[in-house]
Amino acid sequence: MNETALLQSIHGLHTPFLDGLFLFSHELGTLRFSALLALVAISWHVRRGERRAALAWLVVGLTTISVDSFVKPGFGRARPELWPRMIEPTSFSFPSGHALVSATLFPLFAWVTLRLRRIRFLVLGVGVPLFVGFGRLYLGVHWPTDVLAGWALGATQAFVAIRSVAAGSPKS
Repeated sequence: MNETALLQSIHGLHTPFLDGLFLFSHELGTLRFSALLALVAISWHVRRGERRAALAWLVVGLTTISVDSFVKPGFGRARPELWPRMIEPTSFSFPSGHALVSATLFPLFAWVTLRLRRIRFLVLGVGVPLFVGFGRLYLGVHWPTDVLAGWALGATQAFVAIRSVAAGSPKS
């Protein structure tokens, strides 16, 4: 199945309830929300004396913004134009910034800040990025490969950040 057919298939699921649900998923990947999440996490870690965790948040925040600002224009991929959009994107399509943000910040938030493991980590650290990424497809603002690339970049950043923080943590 090609990307256009997949998007049209997903669009066939359209209902007012899902519209609202995926408009909410859109908000979880915005710069406004992700910057707030990162700043709150940095502040929290600084107050707790967890400099390595605060630095991890700062680095992934800056690298995520850099990817969105510099990599997207480098590829210059146009967004799908398959049906009228409920939201109007402001930049290029590849990679999905929302997928990148969610795959970077939510696993980091789940593991480093909330100290979630196992099922709870999967729900927040994996489930939210899947929800946000699928929402990008449902809303018709990204091609599937845009979302996959965003997830891959974000998951890599989260993995490196978590490993970095874990390397500096005392063994329990």
